[in-house]
Amino acid sequence: PFQSRESPNPRNVPRRISRHHTHHTRSRVPNTHRLAASWTISSVMVNAGYVKLDKSRDISPRWYCTHILPIGAFAAISLALGNYTYLYLSVSFIQMLKAAVPCVTMIVLVATALEKPHRMTVLGVLILTFGTALAAYGEIAFQWIGVIMMFSSEFSEAFRMAVLQYLLGNLRFDLIEGLYVMAPASFAFLALGIAVFEFQTFQEEDGFAKITGRPHKYLAAAFLGFCVNLLTLAVIKSTSSLTFKVMGQVKNTLVILVSVAVFGSEITFLQVVGYSISMLGFVVYQRGKQVQTKA
Repeated sequence: PFQSRESPNPRNVPRRISRHHTHHTRSRVPNTHRLAASWTISSVMVNAGYVKLDKSRDISPRWYCTHILPIGAFAAISLALGNYTYLYLSVSFIQMLKAAVPCVTMIVLVATALEKPHRMTVLGVLILTFGTALAAYGEIAFQWIGVIMMFSSEFSEAFRMAVLQYLLGNLRFDLIEGLYVMAPASFAFLALGIAVFEFQTFQEEDGFAKITGRPHKYLAAAFLGFCVNLLTLAVIKSTSSLTFKVMGQVKNTLVILVSVAVFGSEITFLQVVGYSISMLGFVVYQRGKQVQTKA
């Protein structure tokens, strides 16, 4: 359950999901070693004097437990529950539920007073969510346990985003300093989950041999993971967690549209309508943000 999650296209999902559940080692490691890389690289930069610990210098153990550890806990919970839903729901239905991520994030940010709602941004998020869900519409295999797991995963991720926004936006943590402080907690919770639930399978599949047999690939993936984590924090700090999630949905739409234009991938009329609505929602959301900035 602690493997990396994909956001597959419903057309070719069965093959990917089969690989996802049968060849765990291929996708299990990147989450942990990209966090290990983030921790290692940030530690080197801090100890070498390139980055000063301005905000985290006086962090107490109690403050760390109440502000930093929840980030790792929410990340592990979100990842595990999000993957378990594949055992109970169809992939198309999961993609439809994932369309609600911006809405869930907005609810959590507004409830924690980290985001001020504006009618245009709320409308934009709702339009975007509807368009994304419409584009992912397909066979619905409904089980309540799967739905509960999926929304629990989404709310866990939203609370993680809220804590990140609080640390980066309100407390003004530097990006490298943020990774230096937060990466160990996330790494610890994911490593604990793997040790408890998946280490035996990892050994049975000779995972260590696979890593040592192609170390350059894993090192490259770890460095790219560090870049992803750094850029994620940069986007959240310069905009907001909600904007980050909205942009994630738009990115998925653009990737599919590019694949249609470049590779000739097939797309249904319903998907065209759904993606068009999604882009309209993004435009409305951006307009709302501009109005909020000027106000």
